[in-house]
Amino acid sequence: MHTLQARLLPFLIALAALLVAPPSQAQDRDVDELGGALSGIGQQYADNYTQPITDALGANLNAGLFRTAEVGGEGVIPVIDLYVGVAGTGALTAGSSESFQLTNDVIEAGNGRQLRIEYPNTDLPTAFGENESPGSADIIDVQTDTKVDEVPLPSSLIDTPIAPLAVPQIGAGTVLGTDAQVRFLPETSISDYGSVSLFGLSVRHSISQYIPLSPVNLAVQGTWQSLSLSGSDDSINSGEIVDASGWALNAQVSKSVPVAPITFYGGLQYEQFGVDVGYTFEATTNQRGNSQTSTTTSTVSFEQDASNNVRALAGVSVTLAVIQLNVDYALAHNNTVTAGVGITL
Repeated sequence: MHTLQARLLPFLIALAALLVAPPSQAQDRDVDELGGALSGIGQQYADNYTQPITDALGANLNAGLFRTAEVGGEGVIPVIDLYVGVAGTGALTAGSSESFQLTNDVIEAGNGRQLRIEYPNTDLPTAFGENESPGSADIIDVQTDTKVDEVPLPSSLIDTPIAPLAVPQIGAGTVLGTDAQVRFLPETSISDYGSVSLFGLSVRHSISQYIPLSPVNLAVQGTWQSLSLSGSDDSINSGEIVDASGWALNAQVSKSVPVAPITFYGGLQYEQFGVDVGYTFEATTNQRGNSQTSTTTSTVSFEQDASNNVRALAGVSVTLAVIQLNVDYALAHNNTVTAGVGITL
């Protein structure tokens, strides 16, 4: 458990992988392999267990989208502005649920057969918290009402006040008071956990250019982002497990200090972020009418929406030659703190 946290948490891949990887303690499953962990978890359990991570992922990906409302004039090259940097964001987890209650899941096992996963009559942990495993769940053949397998349930994965994320981004402009920003991570493998890819595009337009002698810079911005996560090649869940996407619309304002390279900025943003999860459930079950065992598989899928819909943020940026530093704080369902560093040309 601690090895998993240490290896994954500092990276973008970590948060994406945690979204769909409730850890299992089963002796016959590879607990360090994403597809193996998912294959023993029912849909409703996985839905409740991973919701806090979906919230944190959505909050983080929709943070750090701007550092000023000024469109053009930031760089040292006339007419053309270029920004290359990284935004480090952290979603605060204080308001995240640490437990839930669930009686059972029902899995369609094919050929009209149903399997019921019966959970312990106790609070079940989510991924965020310090709760231990609630024990094991029994897998029951619904037609015969007999127990055919048993799977251990995960404990909380991370007990942390903040869930971090780092996103590389490149911005360029301007054309008629408009600039664009791209976030991009090519398909990247991470050991046994599979591969992740990310793409995002933001387009921003200056409003203050239409207001003569405006005392502040004003702009509006639209953003769309997509994230995909696939299991490892040797996993039962080797294909795409997570297909996530979201969009954000914001209004920005900023004011530069005339005698110092300091800009104060803020904004109001409306956003949505959703996740589609699909994986294969696997159980070892008894054949009807004899004592032989067989492997039963079933495709499981569900959707999740992040809790953040509206955020208000305020921050400050400092430009030293071609180096730009910024930090801001956003109020939302999951509050976020963002720190960015980049080069402006």
